[in-house]
Amino acid sequence: MELTKLSEAEEKKFQSWIRNTGWFKEFVRDVGKEPNLNTKAYDYRGAWKAGVVPKRDKHDNNRYHWSSSHKSEDHPTMWKDKFMKKTGKNPDAIGIKSKEAGEKYIKKNRNLLKDAKMEKQ
Repeated sequence: MELTKLSEAEEKKFQSWIRNTGWFKEFVRDVGKEPNLNTKAYDYRGAWKAGVVPKRDKHDNNRYHWSSSHKSEDHPTMWKDKFMKKTGKNPDAIGIKSKEAGEKYIKKNRNLLKDAKMEKQ
């Protein structure tokens, strides 16, 4: 995934905006350092240009989360988005905390998931 490039003026606006988000402040408080805004795992600038904002997630201690729309395939939580698409369930809401546990759940419930998809058609 190619990260979004901003003009100098846009970059100034982006930096001002992101540093004042609750997500940024929460990250610094919880992790003790600023987030890497240049990681290839998430295109923060692209999200900003698209109007995406982090939202509180009631299933994760009400912490801020970004949508998956600007995650790369190798982002550590991309598996959650794929899990939700396959099952219609938020893995955090049902106690699934890892990609491996999610895969196990899908394998174990494969027939139920197929039945649910057939009923929707």
